[in-house]
Amino acid sequence: MLRLHEQAADATADQVALIERELGLAEGSRVLDVPCGTGRHAVSLAARGHHVTCVDLSEDYLDATRRRAVGQGVAVDAVRADMRDLTALPAGSFDAAVNMYTSFGYFDRDEDNVRSAAAIARVLRPGGRLLVDVVNRDWFVRNFFPSEFAPGDDGFVVRDYEEVDGEVVLHQNVFDPRTSRLRWTCRPVGAEREHVVVDYRMYSLHELLAVLRAGGLDPLRTLGGYDGRPYDLFSPRLLCVAEAPAA
Repeated sequence: MLRLHEQAADATADQVALIERELGLAEGSRVLDVPCGTGRHAVSLAARGHHVTCVDLSEDYLDATRRRAVGQGVAVDAVRADMRDLTALPAGSFDAAVNMYTSFGYFDRDEDNVRSAAAIARVLRPGGRLLVDVVNRDWFVRNFFPSEFAPGDDGFVVRDYEEVDGEVVLHQNVFDPRTSRLRWTCRPVGAEREHVVVDYRMYSLHELLAVLRAGGLDPLRTLGGYDGRPYDLFSPRLLCVAEAPAA
């Protein structure tokens, strides 16, 4: 699973520049990265002079974040916590928060995703901002063109194969249109090791805005990509900037 995060490393600089611009970060801003994964955004933000707190439920990811920070000579605070419950962090203690790379929507119930939004809203100062980055469901359903396609018990199944380091790797995607959930698995053919599972709920624009509002945040604007392009139905990604209510 760690390898998945490393594959996106080349885009980090552009994404961090977007974060700073869209969240209006001044030098020394207090930034929460939740969940932080392996810390590629968090450590880059710290290297730019921000005070960054990294939250993740995975101790492996937190360890990877700490190693990355040491390797780049910066300091971050790493906290193990469930993003639905951030009571370990003081209320109003952050100027901004980021939830990047489709890290929103992992939970089975929409109520838990609302709880995540509310937990982030609580730790933002009045007027503090959150940037959420997810796959655009409307784009996804228009581009779900499988090489092999069959209705399965849990939705529509797509299987693809590729050769990686001399091994044939099976990628399987199962999309359930009833729940808008995508389950992705990846493993070498004939092997049991590294059976990666990613399972998350994808959002259309109106659905994401509703979740953020239910969590007490005020959506300000939406984008369709890391280059800052405007959002439309054909945007691969859906990024939303939302604000915590004023005191």
